[in-house]
Amino acid sequence: MTHPAPGDLTQYRVTFFFGPEPVEDRPDHLRCVFNVKKRSWKGGVQVGVDVAQPHIGQTREHIGFSSWIQALLRDMDPEDRAETMRRADDLFIQSLCTSALHLALQAGLDQQNQVIEASTFAVELTHLTQDTPAEITDRIRLELDLAEPPDLA
Repeated sequence: MTHPAPGDLTQYRVTFFFGPEPVEDRPDHLRCVFNVKKRSWKGGVQVGVDVAQPHIGQTREHIGFSSWIQALLRDMDPEDRAETMRRADDLFIQSLCTSALHLALQAGLDQQNQVIEASTFAVELTHLTQDTPAEITDRIRLELDLAEPPDLA
């Protein structure tokens, strides 16, 4: 499967607003909210991106998130490691939501506050995370200001 070129993303300014937080009427979903402004728009909009808990678990397992983050944090003080692990878990979900938002932006987004349901780009997000897991992990590593992990092969 090929993914659309990310060149269209340059016309948007995306700012993370908050999340992940439980979705009120869907306890098996988490939501991140972003402020999105397109150059041609007079104002920005808020876009919520939902992700299903089963999808989070499958993606974590597929990319080997636990072993990846443990390798990065191996030499860290145990107390700092626990706090960084909690932060990394939130960043993992935020990164998944960011990738889903990018898929929505590439497909075109209306200028209105909206929620992108978990099922909307689930298949594309699965392919993306399988084909390029670094798209998820690099955001986390950079946000935590961590060095590249050693080769886990």
